[in-house]
Amino acid sequence: MKQTSKLYFPTVGLTAALLLGLAGCGGGSSSSPSSPSTPTIIDGAGVFPAGLAVASPVGMEVGTVTLAQASPAARLQALALALFQGDLATAKQLASRLIPVGDAQAAASRSPRYMKSANAVNALLTGATAPRAGVGFNADRFLKTPINAGCYGPTVLYQGHPDWVAGNPPKDGTLPSGDVGIWTAVDTATDWVCAAAQLDARMDGVALRSNTSLMTLASLINVANTAGKSLPAVGATVDLKAEMNVAFSPDVTFTTATISQPVAGSYSYSVAFSFTHSSGTRNAEIRLSHAPGASKSEYSGLLTYAVTRGGSDLQNCNGKAVGTVDVGTLKYTRTARTAMTLVHREGNYCGAGTATPLATTYANFSADGQLDPAGKWIATKGWANNFNRFGAVYDPTTLKGNYTFGWQAGYEDSNSRVFNIGLNYNATTEARDGEAYFGYGDDIASSTGTIKGFICNWAGPSSSHTLKDFFQRQNISFNDATGKWRPSLEAASSSNITYAPTNACTSAGGAFYYDKNAGSVTPASLADELAAPNPAVAVDMADRVFGTTTYATIPLAIAGRGVVVPAY
Repeated sequence: MKQTSKLYFPTVGLTAALLLGLAGCGGGSSSSPSSPSTPTIIDGAGVFPAGLAVASPVGMEVGTVTLAQASPAARLQALALALFQGDLATAKQLASRLIPVGDAQAAASRSPRYMKSANAVNALLTGATAPRAGVGFNADRFLKTPINAGCYGPTVLYQGHPDWVAGNPPKDGTLPSGDVGIWTAVDTATDWVCAAAQLDARMDGVALRSNTSLMTLASLINVANTAGKSLPAVGATVDLKAEMNVAFSPDVTFTTATISQPVAGSYSYSVAFSFTHSSGTRNAEIRLSHAPGASKSEYSGLLTYAVTRGGSDLQNCNGKAVGTVDVGTLKYTRTARTAMTLVHREGNYCGAGTATPLATTYANFSADGQLDPAGKWIATKGWANNFNRFGAVYDPTTLKGNYTFGWQAGYEDSNSRVFNIGLNYNATTEARDGEAYFGYGDDIASSTGTIKGFICNWAGPSSSHTLKDFFQRQNISFNDATGKWRPSLEAASSSNITYAPTNACTSAGGAFYYDKNAGSVTPASLADELAAPNPAVAVDMADRVFGTTTYATIPLAIAGRGVVVPAY
């Protein structure tokens, strides 16, 4: 917590003792009718989703981080004035807001990245930091594109493919990137177990866009408190465009910046702005509808954002539009200090990005306001490139929980690629571990976040997308000393990921060679495979059998391992 009070109130220690007494009992005199009113201060944690962030559940940061909500100096000023005037009723109310919310993570040398992201929002809400271009807002955080870890889906050289027939992809060639799932157990670049490395890499961009959106909206409360403006009355709106333009000058220009209270106890935040990127001017809009609950640890709401990318990477939009637009929604529900549910969706849409409003012009939404993944490109509207879906049910103070992340590279693909992961946290030992699963699901438009099976030959000769009853599995553990997620016990048995890139998922060896260490050796080559005997390859992936039970389907087999796949 930022300790600013002593700069203003030398007797704050005595005051704090009085505050605890006021907050903890029912006594205290009422204010005099003639007492002047105290300054109105917006309690950010009461009207904004404090403690909310989007992050890869395996993302970690150096240092101990706790989720703590400090109190802004302005509220201390109001408290001091109330005490000076003898207004103990008002002082008691203010004092209750100064007691920090105990969203504490047990001490450790490394903490989840989620904590750092949530604290960045909280710091803006409380005035501990001030918004400024390049820090509170960073254009690159809005425009980062999704990537794959080197261990996942590398390009794979092959020779003598057994499924080849004339007229198909060549008998000797290269399988394209992104199509072979977890290929090596450990990622060479990060030295992380591959499931964790890939999930972290894939979620980086969507997390940055979500968190930058939350920080930008939290800045509305920050500048309102600095300007001495209060929350709007029911049905009213507070315009903060001028204040936001001063705070973010000169790199960001706001055309809209408002807080409103459409119905009693619910708040809406809205900004629209442009910013300069190396490739030109970009437009963005962010909206948030937030409903506080009975406590600061209970709330729900929906975040919507849209940002233009320009025409540097049109992919499936080439010839259909001169630019693309990222649109995303984040639905959140927090029912207790340790219970959060998230549903995040994001797609890349064809469009110039000059229309107003951005989101509804280019994207389709469901009745509940969430982005609709079924809104694919059709002539003039829809997503054409990457669509990502993320679901999480977890404890935000430890990140213990269940997660699912799925994506589809193009609107014409047949299946989504899906990670399910269950994470554990031991409060006594502070150990973190879990189990991650990768496979293929239904089309992203209809996917429920479950893995339905595996496609071994996605784009090779005579490729078949008929799902096989397999999925890849990795048991993972976090090494706090090194800051790396590794295979549990450093054992080969922690991973079941091996198969051959054929329709049968197996290889008889012989004349069929393929780059088994692709992604971990540069430059890619078949030289080591050709120089050694070529053994047969059997499937070593997880299947419908777990222990003594044979499950009817792959989703049931994963559920039998203890993972409850969240809605997404």
